[in-house]
Amino acid sequence: MERLFESLLWKSRLTLLLAVVSCVIAGIALIVLGISEVWHLLHMLWQYLLDANAGVSRDQLVLVVIEVLDTFLLSSVLFIFSFGLYELFVSRIEQAQDHGSKAFAINSIDQLKAKLGKVVLMLLVIKVFALLVEIRPNSMLELLYMALIVLLIALSLWLSNGGPKSEPK
Repeated sequence: MERLFESLLWKSRLTLLLAVVSCVIAGIALIVLGISEVWHLLHMLWQYLLDANAGVSRDQLVLVVIEVLDTFLLSSVLFIFSFGLYELFVSRIEQAQDHGSKAFAINSIDQLKAKLGKVVLMLLVIKVFALLVEIRPNSMLELLYMALIVLLIALSLWLSNGGPKSEPK
């Protein structure tokens, strides 16, 4: 009885395949959305360059570029998560090992969390950048707050990459 239960418990990990497939489908859908946003960007750029009365501003173009980055980064989160789930709970992906790809090589939950954390941090950086592009400071205090936000983002990126590196003597 115990052996049967353990066998069923071990095989139940395969239900994670539903999550893996769902994340891959969502990632592909976001790539398609990103491509359509690039198409929209090209259309807006065409209007910006050829028709000054089209109502397309440089700020609007920058915001669309930020949306494209955001969409593709979110897609990468879904792919990293799906590869990580599969490798940790279902089976190793031999083709990834054959190609020596380190982007999707995940050996532990902590490694998966670290990779996802870095990509999510980049998503947040892009969102804050989009907000900062739209904000027009009305006072020196607001400008100081914006500078402080940029400093904190730079600090978080620095810390996420390991912080201070000591040089060997």
